Amino acid sequence: MKIIYRVILLISLLFECSYAQMILNRDTSLSFFENGLPYNSALDGGINSGQFSNIDLNLDGVMDLIVFDRSGNKLNPYINDNGNYIYAPKYRNNFPKIHDWILLRDYNLDGKNDIFTYSSGGMAVYLNTSDNIDLEFTEITQLVLSDYGSNFLNIYISPVDIPAISDIDYDGDLDILTFSILGGFVEYHKNRSMELYGHCDSLIFEFSESCWGLFYEGLNSYILNCQNCQCPQVNNSYSAKQKHAGSTILAIDIDNDNDKDLILGDISYNNLNILINGGDNQNAFMIDIDSIFPQNFNNTIAANIQVFPAGYYVDVTNDGIKDLIVTTNSQNNSENYESCWLYENNGQNNEPNFNFIQNNFLQSDMLDFGTSAFPVFYDYNNDGLEDLIIGNYGYHNVNNDPTSSLALLENTGSDSIPSFNLIDRDWLNISSINLNTSLNIPALNLNPTFGDLDGDNNKDLILGDADGKLHLFTNIGNNNFQLSNPNFQNIDVGQFAQPQLIDVNRDGLIDIIIGEQDGTINFLPNNGTTNNAVFDTIIENWGGIDVDQSYITTGFSSPFLYDSNGVYQLFVGSYSGNIYQFSDIENNIFGQFIEVNSTVSNIWDGGKSALTLKDINNDNNPEMIIGNLAGGISYFSSNSLFNDTTISYNNNLDKNLFTIFPNPNQNKINISSTLNGEIKIYNLKGKIVKRKQKISEIETINISDLDKGIYLIKFLHNTKRFIIN
Repeated sequence: MKIIYRVILLISLLFECSYAQMILNRDTSLSFFENGLPYNSALDGGINSGQFSNIDLNLDGVMDLIVFDRSGNKLNPYINDNGNYIYAPKYRNNFPKIHDWILLRDYNLDGKNDIFTYSSGGMAVYLNTSDNIDLEFTEITQLVLSDYGSNFLNIYISPVDIPAISDIDYDGDLDILTFSILGGFVEYHKNRSMELYGHCDSLIFEFSESCWGLFYEGLNSYILNCQNCQCPQVNNSYSAKQKHAGSTILAIDIDNDNDKDLILGDISYNNLNILINGGDNQNAFMIDIDSIFPQNFNNTIAANIQVFPAGYYVDVTNDGIKDLIVTTNSQNNSENYESCWLYENNGQNNEPNFNFIQNNFLQSDMLDFGTSAFPVFYDYNNDGLEDLIIGNYGYHNVNNDPTSSLALLENTGSDSIPSFNLIDRDWLNISSINLNTSLNIPALNLNPTFGDLDGDNNKDLILGDADGKLHLFTNIGNNNFQLSNPNFQNIDVGQFAQPQLIDVNRDGLIDIIIGEQDGTINFLPNNGTTNNAVFDTIIENWGGIDVDQSYITTGFSSPFLYDSNGVYQLFVGSYSGNIYQFSDIENNIFGQFIEVNSTVSNIWDGGKSALTLKDINNDNNPEMIIGNLAGGISYFSSNSLFNDTTISYNNNLDKNLFTIFPNPNQNKINISSTLNGEIKIYNLKGKIVKRKQKISEIETINISDLDKGIYLIKFLHNTKRFIIN
């Protein structure tokens, strides 16, 4: 009996902690504008290095779209609504965990595209086993093997490459082309499903050719006519032993001659090359190279992606003909704002006629701030409406460091219906200020926070940067900011300072908490005065927090401390994209905090998450804006349960605020306190089962109609358990 009671008690304690969780729901009701034009899908979350594939997500017989962003391993599903693509992140949960790359192909010809994705130096496959109701995938293999003659070995595919998965020999089953680990030759792994079984629903590969197409790829250059894998020595840069660096492969029939030509991108270059197959589908032989693809097809413009371009052949114009999408395959140091080039195919699948449409397909409809987005609410024009300031790591800048800046989105709505107008992508001209005083150049990774540091009732601006430094811009009135202290008070937390200005210890002075690359948080108490802030003490590893430590060694912690009805709750974004919640902060700022949740409301919207909280629609509940590595933002509204975050285990409030007697009991309980207010009784599912207003020193509550078990009573800012026996 004692063991059962202890188990129940443990469940009760866990419930008390979990009940402090914030309940959030994705919300797309916010309106956003730029230059007077509305964003159709402002909150889609940005794209850096997208990989495009078609799939029927909602099983309505119409091909939809997924865009996998290898920058943060973010899967973006889109429903095709008569040619309009509607962001539908709920379908992420139907996919297995994906990283590095994904291609969707129908290998068993059942009309449902299957998953081919990177796995441990090779490729995993998931069969699309969806019925008419649910999208579902079943793992077939974690590593695709090939018969090398003496034994079966893993088909090597680099995590930085994109292989070609296509019917190379036109026999009905899908084959694989991939670059060799040892050099620039393309290996051909032939699928033997049709030969062995007469159907294509198996993945039985044999290593067929070690230099398919008889060519060698160097550094964005090619040597043709490599008979027997021996190339003519046309220059000294060629080496058969040169390790392959990285390439993307797209195999399509460009000239309707019933064989596959190759569209190739190189890791260090901006252009796409097409190699024309002068052989046939049984014996490939590359005879010509076009380095300005697809310019010579319908006299369109050449692809020019900074850097490492990749081509994807998918129908996005809803006409049944596959179009060409050109993006970057680089996870960083590449175009991150206009990186999805759409070439509409006005021809046929096997004889395309490409016409360049735009360089920001899907991106033009969403808010995208390059790489990373760091949002914070701030009423910049003192009109009583919360505006939005968004910092970033930066927009890609050819041949230079990224351009880091602040974006200003003015709230032009009302106190109940906010609406934002993006009026400046370089607010205060931060990008031109040399905040990095060591190198006399602008700083990277600008993370903003606001607070009054000099007692003039104007909120000042602090920026954290990639070098772990802070920079102070003093608000001199009328929304004018002046750089007053770069390298503010010589504060240095290492790398990637993510600051928040807030009175942590409730002494009337603004303190600073700062996240950093290693995943911990620093607390800098204000040891000065209202008019002269002094931060001469850094308390490291504040609260014992180290986000993402179970996954990686660096967490990129991004903290936001929120005051909920007089009780602090700490939310922390992270490199993995998880959002952590911590409680037990009040009167415990030098102790260990309690982790309430590592995935708040199961929200995940991309890697390197950063967040801000504010009640922006006057409903007495906070809303959350989340930025991510892809430079986009998402919006989540909360419900009234968050106002009950004072329910937390060991919250260091007055334990004698009220007493319950007799406890346990089965008929009536008494609540004794010198204070009055509402009493709430919860069951272990978090449901309120009774309410009563306390108006006398001892309030009696009838519990005879409640089932046996453990219940929680919340009164003012304290919660206690009682048992009905």
